[in-house]
Amino acid sequence: MVFVWSLLALVVLLVALLAIPLEWTFNVRQEQGQREAKSHIRWLFGLVRFPITGSPEAEAKANPKEPRKPKKDPEKARRNSPLAAASVEGFVGRVLTLIRRLLSSIHIHHLNLQARLGLGDAADTGRLWAFIGPLGVLLAQPKATRVTIEPDFYDEVLDFKSDGRIQVIPLKLLTLLIGFLFSFNTLKAWRATRGNR
Repeated sequence: MVFVWSLLALVVLLVALLAIPLEWTFNVRQEQGQREAKSHIRWLFGLVRFPITGSPEAEAKANPKEPRKPKKDPEKARRNSPLAAASVEGFVGRVLTLIRRLLSSIHIHHLNLQARLGLGDAADTGRLWAFIGPLGVLLAQPKATRVTIEPDFYDEVLDFKSDGRIQVIPLKLLTLLIGFLFSFNTLKAWRATRGNR
């Protein structure tokens, strides 16, 4: 009986801690393969603070370049691509619904994002843009946000600059993400990315 009460007290304590707001301030930039990131997180109403920083030099040391792997069969790569999930009926709508709910649970003090992305293939970039385009509109809805995302249909590129300060309640995010991950559409999309349609 003591074990049950101890376990219940632990669960209540964990839920209470997850219900305390967490604030994240960040400044991230990636241009022409060079990445720089500075951010810090505040929790327990500022009693707990820890920085998160990154630089191209530190990242290069931590992740040395690996030798190039031989190219895979294009047909097999297409079947195993994350873009295969977009072909599952209802999955894109489910993702957009999740994003709307996540945004409604996040208090954005300010958020600026400028990005340019491309996959090196016009058709693949077009399919990605069918998802990213509406996402950019959703992200730009709150008054405190400025979001600009541009597609590049010719080159393989991911350049962006972003800074912001947001506040979240981890318990809300965790509940939404668990509901999304274990939904029927998500499981079907995961199987599609593994080539098991």
